[in-house]
Amino acid sequence: MALLSCISVVFKIFNLYLVVFSKTNVLKASLIGLVQVVILSAIYIYCHSYIKQVIVDNQNKNEAILSPIKDDLGLTKIDWAQVKHSTPQKVTAGIYLDRIEDFDIVRSKWSYEFYAWFKWDPKKINFIDIKDSLSGAIGTQNSPVKIVDGSIDHIETHSFYLNAKGDSAYILFHITGATTKFFDVSQYPLDNYMLTLQLEDVKYHINKLVFVADSANSNVSSRVSVNGFEKDSNFILSKPHTIKSSLGDPHVSSKTPNTYSQLRFALYIKRGGLGIYFKVFVTLFIAALLGFFSFFAADSDKIRVVVGSLFFAAATLNIIISRIPSTAGISIAEIVNDVSLVTILLIAARETLLSYLFRKNHELNFLNKWITFTILFVFYLSINISIPIMCISVQK
Repeated sequence: MALLSCISVVFKIFNLYLVVFSKTNVLKASLIGLVQVVILSAIYIYCHSYIKQVIVDNQNKNEAILSPIKDDLGLTKIDWAQVKHSTPQKVTAGIYLDRIEDFDIVRSKWSYEFYAWFKWDPKKINFIDIKDSLSGAIGTQNSPVKIVDGSIDHIETHSFYLNAKGDSAYILFHITGATTKFFDVSQYPLDNYMLTLQLEDVKYHINKLVFVADSANSNVSSRVSVNGFEKDSNFILSKPHTIKSSLGDPHVSSKTPNTYSQLRFALYIKRGGLGIYFKVFVTLFIAALLGFFSFFAADSDKIRVVVGSLFFAAATLNIIISRIPSTAGISIAEIVNDVSLVTILLIAARETLLSYLFRKNHELNFLNKWITFTILFVFYLSINISIPIMCISVQK
């Protein structure tokens, strides 16, 4: 019913135009408007499908990272046969993220402090030498674990416990370190990230040692914060990790890849919402609004207004690019900026080329002017409302 009502209103307006303006000019202006609608609809559909695919890809990648039974997307496939036939000793492990010291998207790095604890049976596996279990700092080269895609800057033993029977040991480390992470900025400025802290044993393969995640005690300190982001959920799990080499181990075939048990701790962070979207693009929206003002400007001022709007939008792009690292993909910020530039260019084309072509037909020029204004304004408003709503709905 609503659609039929809209169609009825459109026909009434069209009939009104036929009364006020000549039928020929109304048809010409409508045909030009239809071409504009087709072009802008194609742009709208492309932008939405691209952003939707980016969101889906990020979700699938994160789900794979946090799945103990799936291969990580884009990384070496796990040697599941090796995992299946291994009979490792279990080491219970947990992580408490205490502080995020630095978070830098442009430099692709984040640093932190955290507590890590391990419980094992010393009679079955020598997880750490007794001399390295004494309270105080230990050499990073003596650490029983390493940070994958990162480094340990400092490690010290906070507490160590060995029961009277000697079959149950517990050690608690305080560790500071950093991880290199190439942030996917395709959803900037409505981006959300999964910060992962990955620990691996430095001595034993999957056939000797497997981590068992202590999910009950692993958590994130309330003091942890990242400027511009909100903390979300956190997860911990144990997952196999295969590398494409035997590392020259003479005990195994050179064609046999090494597989290790990896303890993964993940923290989701996300942007604040619509507020950050409009904060980042406020100057861009002003530039586009300036372009729309050209429809109301005097003929002698139209070009100056449009050119000023175009330069304003171009300057905004430089500011946005400086906030994110260079990538092969296109971010939401660049899409919104490009859409603004296209909108302003179409306004410029209307106020120059079409205005020149229709200079002898004032009635057609008038009709085309306001049809173009309406179509472009609805398009620009629609795309800048639907994009943030789509991204934010995924974050919830």
